[in-house]
This record gives sequence, C-alpha cells and structure tokens, in this order.
Amino acid sequence: MKIKVERVDDPCETEITVRCSKSSDQETRALLRQLSLYAGTVMGYRDGASHKLARQDIFYIETVDEKTFFYLNSEVYETPLRLYEWEEKLRDTPFVRISKSTILNTDKVSSVRPLLSGKLEAQLSNGEKQVVNRHYVRGFREKFGI
Repeated sequence: MKIKVERVDDPCETEITVRCSKSSDQETRALLRQLSLYAGTVMGYRDGASHKLARQDIFYIETVDEKTFFYLNSEVYETPLRLYEWEEKLRDTPFVRISKSTILNTDKVSSVRPLLSGKLEAQLSNGEKQVVNRHYVRGFREKFGI
C-alpha cells in the first residue's frame, strides 16, 4: 500500500481518495472501515441537551428498558434510534453486534478471553468488560481479526 499526501494552500475540506483494484484486499477494506468511522458523528442526548459525538469515541451501544444508549469512556448519552437501526448504519465500521442488546466498537477492545459455553469476554480499554454471546462470536471474530 502506498500513501500519498497532497497539501494545498486554499482552505477547503479535507478529501481522501482511495484507489484500489476491483477486488480489494482485506487491508483495504479495513482501511475503508476506519475512514468511515472517523468521518462520522452522531447525536446523543443527555440532560435535555443535544450533543454531537464522534463515532470513534463510542465504546458500545446498548438497549436497556426499550431505550438505546451510547456508552463513551465515562459518559452515557441516549439516542432515539433502535439498536437494529444502529447496526445497519454501522455495518461497514468496526462496530459489531455481540448480544441481543449490545453493539460493540472492536477498536475499543484491548483483549479477549474465552468463557464457558463458547462465549467470549472482551476487555475494553476503559476497563469495562462485555460478554460476546455464542450466537455473535463468529461476527465478532471477523471484525476483531481473530
């Protein structure tokens, strides 16, 4: 892979162009997932105020009592969208469904260890632990790269 940076004098929005063959390799697909993650922001709500959140700052998205929440390093924000809607929106990013009620950002996982019954335990970079249920282990392994 070759990286080329071109600096211009006129103030404009940063633009990224990726040139690849029609059958792009796994490395290129991973790069595109990362770019789409960093290019996006989402709206979260807390204490009656709207907050613009960077997608890469979200550790996981969870549904509790029919409400959906973004969990960041130390903050929690509510979102009006349902979990399945977030799963669709984040399809080509490092986010992956790990249980019926949780979508996890694999970029925030520092380690993984097996549990009984085919489950996995993901240790997040903020110290939290999340369990990957058996049904979702395959998808998690693919996104996490194990």
